[in-house]
Amino acid sequence: MDKIPELKRESYQTKLIIIAPNGKREIHLGKYNPIGRHAKNRIQIDHGSVSKEHCLIFLNRTHDWVITDLHSTNGTFVNRKQIQGELTLHDGDEVGLGSIRCTFINEADSASKMFEMSEEYVEPLIHTTVDPMARKRFLPEKEISDTNLLRTDYEKLRITYELQRDIGLDTDIQTILELILERTFEFQKCDRGLILLANRRGNLEPKAFKSRNKDDKLIISSTLIRHVKEERTGIISSDIMTDDRFKNADSIVLQGIRSSIAAPILHGDDLLGIIIIDSSEEANVFAEKDLALVTSIVNQTAHLIKNSLLHEELKLLFDSSIRTLSAMVDARHSLTAGHSQRVTEYSMMIAGEMGLSKQEMEVLEISALLHDIGKIGIKDYVLLKDGTFNTEERDLMNTHPEKTKMILNNFRFPSSLKDIPEIAACHHEKVNGQGYPYGLTGDQIPVISKIIVVADVFDALTSVRDYPKYISGNSLNRDPMPLPQVISILKDESGSHFDSDVVFAFFKCLPRVLLHFRGGHFSPEYVDEMIRSMDTDVPPTE
Repeated sequence: MDKIPELKRESYQTKLIIIAPNGKREIHLGKYNPIGRHAKNRIQIDHGSVSKEHCLIFLNRTHDWVITDLHSTNGTFVNRKQIQGELTLHDGDEVGLGSIRCTFINEADSASKMFEMSEEYVEPLIHTTVDPMARKRFLPEKEISDTNLLRTDYEKLRITYELQRDIGLDTDIQTILELILERTFEFQKCDRGLILLANRRGNLEPKAFKSRNKDDKLIISSTLIRHVKEERTGIISSDIMTDDRFKNADSIVLQGIRSSIAAPILHGDDLLGIIIIDSSEEANVFAEKDLALVTSIVNQTAHLIKNSLLHEELKLLFDSSIRTLSAMVDARHSLTAGHSQRVTEYSMMIAGEMGLSKQEMEVLEISALLHDIGKIGIKDYVLLKDGTFNTEERDLMNTHPEKTKMILNNFRFPSSLKDIPEIAACHHEKVNGQGYPYGLTGDQIPVISKIIVVADVFDALTSVRDYPKYISGNSLNRDPMPLPQVISILKDESGSHFDSDVVFAFFKCLPRVLLHFRGGHFSPEYVDEMIRSMDTDVPPTE
């Protein structure tokens, strides 16, 4: 029952193909992928030319795949050019790590490479057209007199049911489009399939492609696209090879397309996109019933596509709003700019080590970004004070977690995110019950909150602040606390202030944390000695 969606997810996950002396292997990428010789990396490449912490491939906030070198000894190369800083990866890019060659595969992005619009391919021989609005409803049982009509309606229901069953609650647009193509290939004799979706400007862009031959490229007529787009009708174009008008269309002759179907994807009056399938096996392979069935599929799934597009748009808007709010809070004080973003990134690394679920990671990301939003309600004379708080000022500052909860309770979070206000408000709790605002202990504190606690304290200690830091009762200066002392505090207070499992996970990912922010938030001089003590490759400090 789950065969088709599982095949889809495997075939369209982003992958790294590694070609090493001991063989070739294919690894599906997660959101965050440290690569290096050491076994602690998500992707280990045990080869002498690869550094222990060599590079990082991750999915950024704009959903682009990015690679960055982690100050490896032999460098990281993309398409044989050494990278400096971060670089966006594209499907088919060659990645070089020392003498090891890898290929980056992002098949979800491959539709654009497998599609070409041809002006040569003009005025296809339109054999049949179908109005997608016709027969959109199912007749009542008493009005059905034709058994063939009954069979057709049954087939529509079956396919629609299976599509909706396979998609389930998944709102990922790529999943939906690929499943539509998978189902179409089940009952049609087609060689290639393409789905184009309209962008915000109304221009059609390729979003999903499927072929029985991996190396196939679909070349289609711009006239065909214009016809479907303008007339809003599904069409069959057939016998292309026998039509005299195409004798000089070399691209079509070479590909050998004999028949094709194109159908609009309509949601009410909105053109969401177009689905195109073609066959080079034989002439007249598609009949009117095939066009009717393809049209029915896209009609019956148009609402799923529309809902998915709306969901993605709302998610981007929500994400943008959350990050704007987070940045606004941090920006109230020049020394806390970027604090919430760093706490979020530290937290996500820790959560990755602890194996949190996708849903928990989403809750963590938003909770960490907004954990300090309550500081909006703290007066400037307290929040911006240059120096140590007196008792009254400290009490006022300590109200910000409760203010965070109060503010976030006014957000209309979906059910999967409903615990965010409580989780964000607990970022100053301690496992021994000595924290605030609620004095929670042990398991009373949500695991996600415990992660944010460690990340929050680590960032505060390793950043410049306008108050002196303390260790063992002794006042230090306002500069970042030396890393050995920070680590000592986390160790000493593990089990009292901090959850021991979270601290353990943080220490496992600490080298990646330091390398990721080295040269940015952390100066090389601040982190290099610590990184070397962890047996991680770093070039000498200049």
